[in-house]
Amino acid sequence: MRTRLLRRALTPLLAACAVTCLVPAATASATDPGQCMTSGGGRTSDLRPGQRLDSGASLVPTPGKPELAMQDDGNLVIYAVGNPGGPRLPLWSSGTYGNPGAYALMQDDGNFVVYKRDGGPDKGGALWATGTYGNRNTTYVSASFRDDGQLNVTGRREDWYWSTETSERHVRVCSTDMSWTPGFWARSATAWLVLQKDNNLVMYRKRDGKAIWSSGTYGNRNALNLQMKDNGDLVLREDGRNQTVRWHSGSAGNNGAYALLQDDGNFVVYKADGGPGKGGALWASGTYNKV
Repeated sequence: MRTRLLRRALTPLLAACAVTCLVPAATASATDPGQCMTSGGGRTSDLRPGQRLDSGASLVPTPGKPELAMQDDGNLVIYAVGNPGGPRLPLWSSGTYGNPGAYALMQDDGNFVVYKRDGGPDKGGALWATGTYGNRNTTYVSASFRDDGQLNVTGRREDWYWSTETSERHVRVCSTDMSWTPGFWARSATAWLVLQKDNNLVMYRKRDGKAIWSSGTYGNRNALNLQMKDNGDLVLREDGRNQTVRWHSGSAGNNGAYALLQDDGNFVVYKADGGPGKGGALWASGTYNKV
């Protein structure tokens, strides 16, 4: 089956849930909700110059964490891995499906290329490339796939670095964190939350991959960033000079508030001293009963 990246929410767009529909505090997340920021890239699997990822093969730095798969249909896809035997969530793809037997090659010239089955550097047949080729004297040329689901390519061109920018973030979003940019994602025991490349913030449940909540912000002309503001409002705003807000939780006036993706499937904004088992919910996605 063809894999297409960043599908829109499969359910109708859901409106932000009012405070009156907040649910009793849920159990704490399996990942320590008291932390903020990302935990870092973790382990990596590298393709050095001349190495290739053949059709049907994948890179998995750590079992149970994201994988980079060169699919039989020719699509190079990054997946977030869910429950054992369950669906995986596509985070990024090269869009080269429909080319059975295609493979990915880390070339000596610094370019990372997906070729048709019978293609190659001296034959043509390139389907997709990072464009990082060139003559710059770079001592470390590679395609590196990290545990957090991000693929980085170090090439030889002047603008020698390329990335899918699909880094995993922590389940807790704080005002002290860097903003989420399109491609960033988080996972709880039951759900994934992804700021998609189409600018839609979507929650998918792990048991069947179905979308259960969306910000409805897909298709915006400028890239959107997700940020917890100092005043406690969780916002999706345009990147750039104007920083126009396209969606927000409406929880301003609560300095130190934070957002938490819970194991019960609810995405909740809490007061600074609130949390699972404590109360203090200011806004929620209302998805606690949908996982």
